[in-house]
Amino acid sequence: MKRQLSAISFAAVLIFGACSSEQKKSEHAYVPNSDIRVVEANMVKEGDKRIKAEAVLGTPTFEENTQDGSVLEWYFESTTYQKNSYKTLAEKPSRIDDSTKYIKVIVDKKGVIKKYEYKL
Repeated sequence: MKRQLSAISFAAVLIFGACSSEQKKSEHAYVPNSDIRVVEANMVKEGDKRIKAEAVLGTPTFEENTQDGSVLEWYFESTTYQKNSYKTLAEKPSRIDDSTKYIKVIVDKKGVIKKYEYKL
């Protein structure tokens, strides 16, 4: 009896495992609890400190450090549950076009925002 039950459960695991091994549609990974609204994007401006931008916008999706300072970029995808709200993508999109939502901040060596642009 135990052998039959073991054989049946083993067969069931193999069958269900084989059925669920299909390639699934890959979704973007998001930074948890990082929703941003247009109101928050408008709170940051040129002349502010980098720490304020990161406090309001969260951890950047992409960061590049240079001798002159840093370039911080956040990439977003629209949410379906709130108007003018966006989820921060965990990784920079492989394809960037006119429909890509982003915020780009250029910071000097002293941590002051020299250029701030966004498209939401």
